[in-house]
Amino acid sequence: MIDTIETHTFQSTRLSSALATSAAAVASFLAGMDVLIVNVALPTIAAQLGGDMAVQQWVVDGYTLLFAALLLLAGSLTDRFGAKRLFIAGAALFGVASLFCTFAVSMTTLVVGRCVLGVASALILPASMALINEANPNPKRRAWALALWGAGGASASAVGPLLGGLLTPVHWSLVFAINVPFCLMILAACRRIAPSPTRPRRFDWTGQTLALVGLSALVAGIIEVGPLGLAHPATLTLLVVGVATLVAFLVSQAKAAAPMMPLGLFHVRDMQVALQIGFIMIFNWYGMVFICTMFLQNQLHMGAFAAGLVFVPSAFVTILGNVVGGRIITARGSKFSITLGLAVMIAGFLIEFLAPAPIPVGVITVGLGVVGFGAAITTPAAAGVVLKSVDGSQAGIASAMFNTFRQVGGAIGVAVFGVVATFLPSLDVALRVVFLASALLLVWVLLFELTRWRDR
Repeated sequence: MIDTIETHTFQSTRLSSALATSAAAVASFLAGMDVLIVNVALPTIAAQLGGDMAVQQWVVDGYTLLFAALLLLAGSLTDRFGAKRLFIAGAALFGVASLFCTFAVSMTTLVVGRCVLGVASALILPASMALINEANPNPKRRAWALALWGAGGASASAVGPLLGGLLTPVHWSLVFAINVPFCLMILAACRRIAPSPTRPRRFDWTGQTLALVGLSALVAGIIEVGPLGLAHPATLTLLVVGVATLVAFLVSQAKAAAPMMPLGLFHVRDMQVALQIGFIMIFNWYGMVFICTMFLQNQLHMGAFAAGLVFVPSAFVTILGNVVGGRIITARGSKFSITLGLAVMIAGFLIEFLAPAPIPVGVITVGLGVVGFGAAITTPAAAGVVLKSVDGSQAGIASAMFNTFRQVGGAIGVAVFGVVATFLPSLDVALRVVFLASALLLVWVLLFELTRWRDR
């Protein structure tokens, strides 16, 4: 009788662990996909609802900005109320917001819906990492679980434009409606996931307010450089307010009794490397995909479906990279995985930069695949570094910091590269600048990472 009970308990635990890992991977895919699935649809949406380059940037950054600004609060909420509760709340809100975007009748309502989607993603992502940490106490199982979680996010970066290209010719609203089945899958899986522990944690409302205002003003200021110019009073005001408010945010975190971003974590060398990797990788990828889809459709005059097909090989390569990446992490460790992944991404961006003008579609396709493979190796390793570098009680806030830096990088990448494109003579030149800048930024991260490990 006792053996039967123990067997049943073991099986229930394994099922709960598998469901938690699967749901977290699907959520990671959903959050990543919704950043980029809209890119291919933007020209069609703008043609029907109106909007210039700046407005199209807001359709993307309305999501990424709220996503980034609220992740730290969501990390605190994850610890306070439990990862499972926050995960369920985020998935439900994501489904509702997706329906709102599906039936948007103007660019204003679409941007509002995208902002609500960003709030939902902020609730989902740190909770998903915390669920993996809770459900996989064994380090080797956790490495594989993180590889699956990373596969969800990394493959979404490639699959998102593909799905956008497939669905937009039918109707652009489907790029948002496609989210609803994923949300229902997550909610169904959560019924069998074990409850999460809760930890008392105070909320830093001052810090959260300063972070939201500072990031919003900074990103808005960067975007408005394009249509208004850097010297315009509105642009300068937004940039000054953004920088000043973010400085005030850092000061508040140093003085707060319960900071939303504990500054002490920045002194951990592993966290320094992981945060830089997260910021620059997504800065490069989101900004590159935004300009690349514009180049394919506006300069090469490709349709949405054809432009989406350009990302198909990178989708399969990214999934393969995550499978290989899990094996590499287990066999060689995070150091080797991160070094290899960064080097592969640099090579991919340089392949595209050195191509003849105009950049051939085939070169873009190959380059995207190489970059996606490197990112798939790097992301789960960096996420593992975050979880290993802090105490288990800080897993929620540490994962929130990691994902905050990723999404802030994405929002600023779209804003910066979008502005660059408005001042250059062609989208071919703009895309080439994006490729070179991305390679150089990754060279910096690689050198910093190698120096960090040599010091140790």
